Amino acid sequence: MPARRCLVPLLTVLLALAPALYAADERDEVSARRNGTALVAWRASASPAVTVSVRILGVNDLHGQLERHLRAHGEDESRPIGGAAVLASYLAAERSVHPGRTLTLWAGDTIGASAIVSALLRDEPTLAIVNALADGDCPPLTRAWATQTAPATTRCHVVATLGNHEFDRGTEELERLLYGGAHPDGPVLGQVWRGTRVPFVTANVVRRDGQRPLLPASVIVDLGGVRIGVVGAVTSSTPSLVVPARIRDLEFLPEAAAINAAVATLRASGVHTVVLVIHEGLLAPTSPEPAPVPADELEGGLAAVLRALDGGIDVIVAGHTHKANNVLVPLKDGSLTLVTQARSYGTAYSVIDLTLDARAGTTIAKSAHIETVWGDEGPGREPDKKIARIVDSAAKATAAVGGRLIGTAARAIRRGEPTDPESPLGDLVADAQRAAAGTELAFMNAAGLRNDLEAGPITYAMLFDVHPFGNQLVKLTLTGEQVLRLLEQQWTGPYGRTPRFLRTSGLRYVYDLSQPAGKRVVAADDAHGDAIDPARRYSVVANDFLVGGGDYYTVLAEGAGATPLVTDIVALEAYIRRAGSPLSVGLDGRARPFASR
Repeated sequence: MPARRCLVPLLTVLLALAPALYAADERDEVSARRNGTALVAWRASASPAVTVSVRILGVNDLHGQLERHLRAHGEDESRPIGGAAVLASYLAAERSVHPGRTLTLWAGDTIGASAIVSALLRDEPTLAIVNALADGDCPPLTRAWATQTAPATTRCHVVATLGNHEFDRGTEELERLLYGGAHPDGPVLGQVWRGTRVPFVTANVVRRDGQRPLLPASVIVDLGGVRIGVVGAVTSSTPSLVVPARIRDLEFLPEAAAINAAVATLRASGVHTVVLVIHEGLLAPTSPEPAPVPADELEGGLAAVLRALDGGIDVIVAGHTHKANNVLVPLKDGSLTLVTQARSYGTAYSVIDLTLDARAGTTIAKSAHIETVWGDEGPGREPDKKIARIVDSAAKATAAVGGRLIGTAARAIRRGEPTDPESPLGDLVADAQRAAAGTELAFMNAAGLRNDLEAGPITYAMLFDVHPFGNQLVKLTLTGEQVLRLLEQQWTGPYGRTPRFLRTSGLRYVYDLSQPAGKRVVAADDAHGDAIDPARRYSVVANDFLVGGGDYYTVLAEGAGATPLVTDIVALEAYIRRAGSPLSVGLDGRARPFASR
């Protein structure tokens, strides 16, 4: 990345001179500052006589995190951040700048992998908050919404798309949350859920029975006479991120082709400003970039989508990778799209300002910055009272379960990054699952560990934050050859040489990245120090997500004699109770690079 930064001035000149990348009637606007946060901006060279201003607010990856958090700030203090009531107060302040002409977009994973305050109540509190934040004319969504073939026009100034975690509980439960109805186990808090009041759009998900769309691809939002087209999409990798059996009735199409078709339809309908809200994101760059960045220099799943987009998209509100992105990217037609993503858990949001030609409806200027949702300054000092009541009600309903004490931690037990070969929390969870199943080996997907265990009391709510999916453990048998192939899959799938390490128990191995794919594990021993025998059969435990081929670890689906056991959280609770307190977990070298052997 530093080498690329050295080329920024040259890149800016080249883009200005090359019509294929940077149209002659456009010019780059120098990065500015707004309220201490970097502003990325673009403006056309000519301005019409009459313009209109529109504001777009982007929220992504809330994951039902309704209560505020504390973020370390310096050595001896922390600051309150996030929380649905505080986020709502910020959004209201932003809307007051352009009343009636502010569009709020939710870029997926609003629910799923949620905190206990939302998940135990089937995520209805989170969607109740989305409903409460609805702005404009937002009638309840009905099943007729999904049958529309042409872009509908709405006066609701909030639009959402689906993320992969909206599918965690399957299609039937997703549709219940969208359109209303009681859960089979009975209504939450004695009330039948009435559905959402926000239109959802997703262009690239169809039903396998006849390829009928699950949702409309797009919607036209009427902002006081100003028409904005909104296209929705979700990462096409969703089948590898959800228990396959829960979404076998759906097909997830390549994002770019579906988006291009939806944009073309909007353009044909006379809409000249189009926004894409997509649950797919960038990994880098993670800092605002003053000059346009070619798509081939971006990192993350959204980069491949951007390279295949025809054009005609003014703004992209992204999600999925939980990063802060703010960057201009040239599309295939030479136009520049503005891509933003605002971290996760309601701790930030994107602020995007558009200036439109009032007569033509085209965008002539756009800028964006990422705003942090601090609870001790600005709008955060006065949390939204209506939203606070919803959160308080949910917290009281889940307090008895969530507050149950399980043990204590001598120090924080961190989950690390999926690219870390090992983590303390990963070791703890894998050991717990192996103990629960009584197997020789255990495997846990690192990305499935959703939170750390902090030092001090360990409550059930904290375990739930680690294991929010309720995955079931499965005992099966693999040969040693299959075990070795499973380890090699840490460098295959979409990840290549950047691995997503499994968390293991009963196994120690050494890997060498200088070796070719399929031969990077150069040594592997069982708990007794004996080399893994390719011909021998080993008892193994993993969660049902992995056994179904999730996260591209397809070898586990080859296992024999699959037997369902307890859920992951039950296994973890039992293990911590048996281990005694205070619990202390450190690394023990289960996965080591060859150089450190």
